[in-house]
Amino acid sequence: MDVRWSFLCNFVLFIICLFHNTATFKQEGVCFFPERWEGTWFQSGVRQPIIIEGPRLSSKGRCIASEGDKFLVVDEKSCYRCVVIHEKHENVLQYKETYCYGKESLLTLCSSITGDALLYSMFRENAAPISCPFRGPFTFTYNRGDGECRSPVSSIDTCTEDSRLLLSYQACPDIHSSESTVEELQCLAVWKEGSSRYLVGKVHHSHATSNEDRFRCFVYEKASVASEALDGIEFRVAQSGDATCNGLFSATEGSRTMTLKRASSLNKCRFPLWLANYNHWHTLDYSVTYSFHHRNSTLRITNSSGLEMKVVCAQTRHSTRDETSVMLLTHYTMGCQSGFTCMVFYRRDNNVMEVQAGAQTKRLEDACSTPYFNRATVPYITLVTATPESRECPYVGKFAVRSLIKGGRRTRSSTHNRQVEMYHFRQNYHVDRHSKTFYGEVDHIIRTKRVDRFSDCDNEGFSNLIVGCSSADIMEFRSECPTSDFITSYSCHGGWEENGTHYLIATPISRSPHGARRYCFIYREYDPYLLLFSSSSDNCDRSLKPGVTGDLIFNATIIGKCVDISNTSVRNQFHWTMNIIPLLNLIIAVVFSYIQR
Repeated sequence: MDVRWSFLCNFVLFIICLFHNTATFKQEGVCFFPERWEGTWFQSGVRQPIIIEGPRLSSKGRCIASEGDKFLVVDEKSCYRCVVIHEKHENVLQYKETYCYGKESLLTLCSSITGDALLYSMFRENAAPISCPFRGPFTFTYNRGDGECRSPVSSIDTCTEDSRLLLSYQACPDIHSSESTVEELQCLAVWKEGSSRYLVGKVHHSHATSNEDRFRCFVYEKASVASEALDGIEFRVAQSGDATCNGLFSATEGSRTMTLKRASSLNKCRFPLWLANYNHWHTLDYSVTYSFHHRNSTLRITNSSGLEMKVVCAQTRHSTRDETSVMLLTHYTMGCQSGFTCMVFYRRDNNVMEVQAGAQTKRLEDACSTPYFNRATVPYITLVTATPESRECPYVGKFAVRSLIKGGRRTRSSTHNRQVEMYHFRQNYHVDRHSKTFYGEVDHIIRTKRVDRFSDCDNEGFSNLIVGCSSADIMEFRSECPTSDFITSYSCHGGWEENGTHYLIATPISRSPHGARRYCFIYREYDPYLLLFSSSSDNCDRSLKPGVTGDLIFNATIIGKCVDISNTSVRNQFHWTMNIIPLLNLIIAVVFSYIQR
């Protein structure tokens, strides 16, 4: 009996211990902070960054219990405290906490937090920026406690990125605390609390050297309709004096308060339809893209590294009657820098245009004046639409290429012992200046001997240019080398002429070693049979001299029409034609003599 009683007592004690250990385990368990909170945070007055990772809240310890927004944490010194954390934005956490206590339950500790307990703000370091809640341009007045600085008026400009604003403060002679300075505000978080709206951002200026200087909190409100109509006020803003949101209760109370009014719009003109009808234009090497937005009033210029400039049409200074060119005064924004520049757009063909952009200036009146814009010296930027149409190439026919220089290297030309008989046809060709085509008849045939250059020839070079023979919009460069199948074909997109120099835009469509880019072929007519060529892969550079300077330099001599006169059947037909002509002349002379009788 005693044995059984002893066993029963031990069993009961075991159950009691088991429940006790389970309860202890629950209280001393592990809880995790939300994954979206994980990362590095800044808190004013705390030297080391605060790290949230799993159950860990930096130096405060690890989480052992939670309920909603309440967390029980314990540190290495067995200091227990309740931390109540509110997520205002994914980049902003605010919390209240208890003092350090001994071991207590979650609910017991959290109930000791009073409503007037200190509120701490944590801002995420390396936070992804957000779009600012208000966009410039604005003018504004400000007050730092010594009176409102009204004149000269300060301004807010919109940066290229929607997440940035540029605040230019002016110093007022009668206000002691005013100063002339420029601050760049990067917006990081916005939220609404009651009737107030909050903004947290980083302020960058010459005196900001740490996060204590950069992080600032703002309260803002949109002015009422009546106030807007009366005074033109659009926003009221209050700014904190340190890297907290403490003491900000309304948009009219803060370390610095601002009253924002909408500035006059710069969008007073639009880019011409022939320009803006194509949303995207590219430079020949695709390194820069021009894109039109907002009903043809805004142009965004983006380079290959992602740097963007926003250009707004402000004034039309001059436009030709045939709409082939237009001069515009524009307002530019690049990053948070802004100003004015003069731009002239030239319509070269349906899918080809050029632009000249002058120097940048802060004064609208200076942009199109001679010191900042001179058409004779400002370089041209050649642009082509994203998918240009093919156009008929000029000078249809076959050409012999001579004096070829590619990338500064002249191609090889060697001889071979074997001589071959060639037929050269001297033709009475004439140039149609309007259509850029050759026409005429064969005058006579010259039988010559030509040295064959097949031996050790340059497989990377070419010796013939075939224009418009396979297709009206195609020109081909071919090599004479029997060991080479080198053929580079280009699709023509259009061109124009300036003072006797011609410009042709073309895209390689077969075996291009340079990938996706377009070329500008620059050429002049040396005589009715000879064209001097140069090419460029970035712009139609006015400083290039055809046949002298350029990426690709060569001379092209007309040698025939598109019909292959070296073909045997064609040559036989030609000989037959040449032999029958004297007989036909004799018949015509006899008939004419008979009629006269």
